[in-house]
Amino acid sequence: MLEDRTGVPPLPTRRTVLALGLRLGGAAAVVASLAGCGIRLEDDAPRVPGLPTRKPVPGETFLLTLRRHSTDLAAQAKGLGGSTKTVPARLSVLHARQAAVLEAELVHLGVPQTVIDAPVASPTPGATTSTTATPTGSSGSGTTTAAGPKGLAALAASESGDLGPAAVAALAGVGPDTIALAGSLLAQRAAAATLLGAPATWPDPSWSEPSLAASYLEATRAAAYAFEVVAAQSPTGAQRTLAASTLAALQARQSEQEVLAGASATPPALGYPLPFAVTNPAAARTLAVKVLTDLRAAVARELGSTGGDRGPLGAVVQWLAETEVLASRWGVALAPFPGLT
Repeated sequence: MLEDRTGVPPLPTRRTVLALGLRLGGAAAVVASLAGCGIRLEDDAPRVPGLPTRKPVPGETFLLTLRRHSTDLAAQAKGLGGSTKTVPARLSVLHARQAAVLEAELVHLGVPQTVIDAPVASPTPGATTSTTATPTGSSGSGTTTAAGPKGLAALAASESGDLGPAAVAALAGVGPDTIALAGSLLAQRAAAATLLGAPATWPDPSWSEPSLAASYLEATRAAAYAFEVVAAQSPTGAQRTLAASTLAALQARQSEQEVLAGASATPPALGYPLPFAVTNPAAARTLAVKVLTDLRAAVARELGSTGGDRGPLGAVVQWLAETEVLASRWGVALAPFPGLT
């Protein structure tokens, strides 16, 4: 039988208990009670001595800034207008997806929604926030035409705003379960800037563990070998030109990795197995798409292998960005997190 509680005041809320305890001088007892129950104050709650507060997750400010900038970039790219097949239009959709995935990751890491939604007061250097300016071609009345050169240049500059040595340093401080996600996003930024006509600049890669560079080498060698076949089976025309330029890029990366690996590099194999026979230009194009898609995924997997060492971490982000550009030129769709999606 239900108890008749007519006229009985409701149970006090937690905030009421805390305020009452403070007023009555019983703060120490209240704090001990709350802490013993595992209760922590949220970020925006009043600070009470002795009560545990939330500890930011590794690289939290950097991740928050990347999320906010993804939202800004989506708006900036969309504001340029034009066909849905243009690079800005594709980037608009891609950046919106990045913002949503980063928000979900931050929630998963335990970051309160109030923190996620709040403005980032002090962005991590190398990861800037942007404001959406009136796009080139806009009449100022809300009607937007296709992007002009200035609009594309501004978008390229915004894309590259998240790059640089400071960004790699911040990336190195991200937790091991999130570093691949954030690193892949930085690679996307660099790829977007390149496709918009403003290639990112990278410092010379260097690190103290040559064996790490050697571990990346075989995937590059296999891809370069496959593109020797692609080039051989693409005798004329635009496909031949594209095959030759892709092969040159992969061979340059192979040489760079061999230098970094030094004595740790094993001799190259005489050949590498292909997934299917390639005897005509159509099969060569199919092979090119598969090889670059597989290489993109292989490089992305290496983002977590660097142990936070900035030298190799920056190099892997660069190689992933370059692979994304090569794949895009063969018709592979741009990805919000290259190699992971």
